[in-house]
Amino acid sequence: MYGGEALPDLLPYFEKELGIDARYTDPAQEDIKDVPAPTLNHDFLQDLGDVDFSRRSFEKWERIMHSHGASLEEVNGLRYSGFKRYADMVLYPFTTEHCEKLVKLAVKHNVVLVPYGGGTNVTKALKLDVNEKRMIVSVDMGRMNTVKWVDKENRMACIQAGVMGTELERSLKPYGVCLGHEPDSHEFSTLGGWISTRASGMKKNTYGNIEDIVVNIQLVTPSGTY
Repeated sequence: MYGGEALPDLLPYFEKELGIDARYTDPAQEDIKDVPAPTLNHDFLQDLGDVDFSRRSFEKWERIMHSHGASLEEVNGLRYSGFKRYADMVLYPFTTEHCEKLVKLAVKHNVVLVPYGGGTNVTKALKLDVNEKRMIVSVDMGRMNTVKWVDKENRMACIQAGVMGTELERSLKPYGVCLGHEPDSHEFSTLGGWISTRASGMKKNTYGNIEDIVVNIQLVTPSGTY
């Protein structure tokens, strides 16, 4: 069926003219075995402690999934070959204060931080440097996903960076408003990712691109929070 119409000759045409075997199925994906042990900066981990964040993980598949984006090269690597460099730890901050402490400690101990939203980036921004010898921490923003307030009269809202698109729209719906930004990756990408990549969406002719929607951001940097 296509568009509600039966097309009985379509599959035979593909098989005959394009040489497609419609009965072929991809084999189950093999485990990625050659994942080295994480590089650890013990002074950093000691100062970090186990309190000022939501979760930290050294789990193999969690490290793998935070070590790539969604470009064709990276997806192919995930499916068939693995990667040459993996994140050493995945950390989930829960507040701005957690992020501030993390950045200060990373500067102090020379640790690499890589912000991670939904992992849908197709420009290889999440591809890790194969020559990097320092500890790499993937900072997953997924637990900073709250709509803090909505001012419907002034058409403004305060929203944390890690919220996914569909989750954000569900949170805004009770207020009778929407964000107006809907990229193709809406279901899997985050507000912070849209802002950092100056994303565009299918409703841009009505609401504009993300830079037309954002009024202000809070940014945690090595020199302070702005």
